[in-house]
Amino acid sequence: LAFNPWTGTLWEAEFGPRGGDEVNLLRPGRNYGWPVVSHGATYVGGFQIGEGKSKPGLEDPIKVWVPAVSPSGIAFYTGDAFPGWRGSLFLATLNPPQLVRLSTEGDRVTGEERLLQGLARFRQVLQGPDGLLYILTDETQGRVLRLEPVDASAPAR
Repeated sequence: LAFNPWTGTLWEAEFGPRGGDEVNLLRPGRNYGWPVVSHGATYVGGFQIGEGKSKPGLEDPIKVWVPAVSPSGIAFYTGDAFPGWRGSLFLATLNPPQLVRLSTEGDRVTGEERLLQGLARFRQVLQGPDGLLYILTDETQGRVLRLEPVDASAPAR
C-alpha cells in the first residue's frame, strides 16, 4: 500500500492468479471484484477466473499486468535526486525480477518503465530521507541496494 502524496489516495498492488497482477486505487465502500472478475487464469488448466475481466458495479484496476510481474513493495517518489521520476510509483517485483516505475498524473498511470531487470528479485522499495531509492532484495543473503543518479559529467570507470 502507498498513499499518493499529491492526491491523498491510497494505492494498492496485488498478485493476480497466473497473471492479472493489479494496481488499484482504493476507495471506501468499493468492490474490487475478486473472485467475480479477474485478468488472471487458474493455475491448473489456464481457465478464466470468474465472469470476465470487468463488470458493472465493480472497480477496474488502474494498471494490470498479463503476464504477471509479481509486485511486492510499492512507494511513490517525492525526492529531488531523480527529478524526472518525481511523482512516479515504484514497484519492487519478484517475477520477472525488476524495478517497475509507473509515471502518474494525479490518480492515473501514464507510462511504465522497467529497470534493473534480472539483477535480483526485489521485495521492497522505499525512498530514503536523502531522496535516493533503497531496494530490498529477496535472496538467501538479502541485500539493501541504494539507487543513485548517474553524474554525466564524471569520468567513466
